[in-house]
Amino acid sequence: MSVGVGILRVPKEAKKGEVVKVQMVITHPMTPPRKDPATGQTIPAHNLTKLDLFFNDKLVSTINMGAGISANPFIALTLKVEDSGVVKIVYEDNKGGKWEKTADIKAI
Repeated sequence: MSVGVGILRVPKEAKKGEVVKVQMVITHPMTPPRKDPATGQTIPAHNLTKLDLFFNDKLVSTINMGAGISANPFIALTLKVEDSGVVKIVYEDNKGGKWEKTADIKAI
């Protein structure tokens, strides 16, 4: 998989008012700064810096990340579902990469 590919998992249906789990995995190397053994030059860090969770285009949560997060992080958050809608995650890294992923939830 390439950098930034996300997997977003939410239930297809939820009862109105139910709290559901939003689970995601983001493929990212999350490498700290290090030295190239051949040249001795510093290779800069490459890590995720921010993740925003939206529900129906309303910001629900923001996670600020850094070098302490593992490669290909698994993240789980909870979300209270009042209406049917779209869950969207938007995430970015320190090298200018920005990605998003969406999933639908139907309130019953």
